[in-house]
Parts: sequence; C-alpha cells; structure tokens
Amino acid sequence: MNTYSTARERVEFGLETIPEDRMVSVSLRDLMFVHQTLGEFVQFFHQRMHYPTLSDVEEFLSPEDHSSGAFRVLADAYYKRMREMIPSDIDAAFDDGIRFEHPLPPKYFRDPDKI
Repeated sequence: MNTYSTARERVEFGLETIPEDRMVSVSLRDLMFVHQTLGEFVQFFHQRMHYPTLSDVEEFLSPEDHSSGAFRVLADAYYKRMREMIPSDIDAAFDDGIRFEHPLPPKYFRDPDKI
C-alpha cells in the first residue's frame, strides 16, 4: 500500500461525486485571472532552467515585494476568485474534509525526523 498520494490522485479525488453535466456560471474576468495564474506557473515550472536553484523558486513565489510574487497571485486565484465560482454545497464539502480530501498525505508532508 502507498504511503503518500500523488498530485493527480489528490486533484482528482472526489470528482466522481459531481455529475459530469453539472455546470456553473462564472465571471469571465475571474476565470481568466485563474487561467493566467495557472499559465504563469506552467510557464515557470515547465523548464528546469528557469529555476536552477532553490532561491530561484523562492524568488518566483515570494520576492521581497510579497504582493507581486506568484504565491500571492495563486492565493488570490484560489481563495478569492475560485471561491466565488464554487457552489455552496461543494464549498461545504471542503469544510467537511472528506469528500475531496485524499486519505493519504502528499509526499511533501513527510516527517522530517524520518528522512
């Protein structure tokens, strides 16, 4: 049995509980903000030469001006823009921590004492 879940397993967990034909209406501007945010992460991480060192990743995620860093933009997309797009019953399911929370932790949750 696996000890950790993969990124794909975590992302897809619980999606089968949502009917394929269920739709939502969203602000195109907010959807484009999320799209552009994901695009920025793909553009940075798709090429290892963009981040040869840990400090390059740290600078991308959170430069001295924290408001312009990629992590701040990602948090805005996730906590503000996407939150408005998700129906209340789905949002409540996140609070329950069961329906969309994979039972196995991600590998980056490793106990540092066991490494």
